[in-house]
Amino acid sequence: MNQTTLLTNSRSYYRRFYRLVVIAVIIMMAVITGSLLLGDSVRGTLTDRVNERLGKTETIITSGTGFMSDEIMNSPILAKAKGYLLVDGFMSVNDKLIPIYIWGSDEIAYGQSEINEPLAKKASISKDNLEGQSIIVHLPSHSLVPSGSLFVTKSYATQMRLEINGVRDIKHGGNLLLKNEQTLPLNVFVCREELCEMMEIDSKINVILSEERVSDEQIAEIWNPSISGISLTDTTLTSERIFIQDEIVKSLNPDVRYFSYLVNDITTDRDTVPYSFVSAMTEWNGTSLSGNDIILADYTAKRLNVNKGDQVEMSYFISDDLKSLKTTARTFVVKDIIPLDDIRKDKLLMTEFPGLSNVETCTDWDSDLPINMDRIKKIDEDYWYDYKQTPKAIVAYDAVIDDWGNSFGTATALKGNWKQTEAGSLIDPKALITTVSPRESGLYAAKHGTDFSSLFMALGFFIILSAILLIQNPLLEMFALRKNEIDLYRQLGFKSKDIKLLLSREAFSVMLLASPIGIIAGILYSGITLWLLGNVWSGATHTEGFALHIDPLTVIIGWAVGIFICAVSLQYIIGKQIKEKS
Repeated sequence: MNQTTLLTNSRSYYRRFYRLVVIAVIIMMAVITGSLLLGDSVRGTLTDRVNERLGKTETIITSGTGFMSDEIMNSPILAKAKGYLLVDGFMSVNDKLIPIYIWGSDEIAYGQSEINEPLAKKASISKDNLEGQSIIVHLPSHSLVPSGSLFVTKSYATQMRLEINGVRDIKHGGNLLLKNEQTLPLNVFVCREELCEMMEIDSKINVILSEERVSDEQIAEIWNPSISGISLTDTTLTSERIFIQDEIVKSLNPDVRYFSYLVNDITTDRDTVPYSFVSAMTEWNGTSLSGNDIILADYTAKRLNVNKGDQVEMSYFISDDLKSLKTTARTFVVKDIIPLDDIRKDKLLMTEFPGLSNVETCTDWDSDLPINMDRIKKIDEDYWYDYKQTPKAIVAYDAVIDDWGNSFGTATALKGNWKQTEAGSLIDPKALITTVSPRESGLYAAKHGTDFSSLFMALGFFIILSAILLIQNPLLEMFALRKNEIDLYRQLGFKSKDIKLLLSREAFSVMLLASPIGIIAGILYSGITLWLLGNVWSGATHTEGFALHIDPLTVIIGWAVGIFICAVSLQYIIGKQIKEKS
């Protein structure tokens, strides 16, 4: 009998032990290879997400919470760029409002829309049967002013009914997303002109996506204040977003700074004037205001029955990091009393807050503030009818700016003695427009973030350890039963190394035959795990649609590691048995 026949007969005779070895090898190979493939697949999916959400974009130019005039798109620097008006919105799906991104694009016709594939799937809309299908999107009604500012509500009362003209796939930018997130966005692409009309912000964009690299210096060359909604003359500066950034205020160092605010009460021990617009100023008609100085309109002084030198208390809301709202109060000393008509002459004192200024009555105010409408009397409504948001008082700027200012700005108007062109050159565009090259950072984060291969390997460590023990136990039991066989080999003249080689060939060939099955099982294991991560466990991973990436090198490495473990385990067991018998 030759060795081949001997090995075949031995494997057949001890097949009940080798079945367990085969199962153990398959499990071990599956976990090792699957873990490595899972790591590759997660990294590959994250990389795909970066390319999907950016498309051909190399540079993102955004105005943050503000807007840009679309005239900036006429520059040759942006010849390979597209401007969008991007706003958050909602859409009703199965009687539930789901958040969506609304992209105002010049590529979409008036009254039409395109949705991306994730939204089509979410809303059960078939791209093969779009005829007669339409959607209703809910979008903000006030957006020129940053929605996080204290007096502005983010109302979604405005709606658009749009016919669905197509489903935009990944190749055509359907999954555009500016945030560095792995969740698939729900996008609706609409006509930018129509979106501007609905939001009453004509000819505006807030995002530019360029296929070329664009630097901050290039943007500075084509930028001017009007692009960012800044109205600049030789003596004044105002912004359509109401608040003027602190960087701009400091760079211009104006003679007079203004900040308008809605206060809860102006109070004395005799009477109270509720809910009044008040302006903070650094000076009034050449007279500096500091400390606890307050100037009252004659209307206010009459209602409160106060004179110069008297004290009044003013209470108002303040917000800590725009999260928690509380009421505070401050005492002021009346420095002067002036005619209300004099206040009306300075238009910079009267700031137009959407939802507050453009209404007929006080009770029509639309604000997130907890305003008690029952406190508003006929005399207050009469004032509003005649004077609207004309301030009833002027206070020292330095006294209140720490309370009234916010991250969006520290002034609502500026006045100075400057040349318009010189003042414009002092404003840094980077305070209003941000330029980002996102692809490199996104790809780096996707490829060099968490080592998912090691993570999944660690999660499967005890399974691998159990598989190794499952390999060893049946082999140990089998070789223990073959004690007489090993003694016979010795009596026949076999040396220890020859016996080790013979037994190794017998067992290792079984392991080699089982290893391809383990590789296939590993691919299936990784595929199933990815499906679970993207569907059943998507709430934990915040990522959908994981794709299986099979790298031949990874498969070879997984196979080699598994075979190495098998060989080491086998040699340890056989060496132990031969040593015990010697």
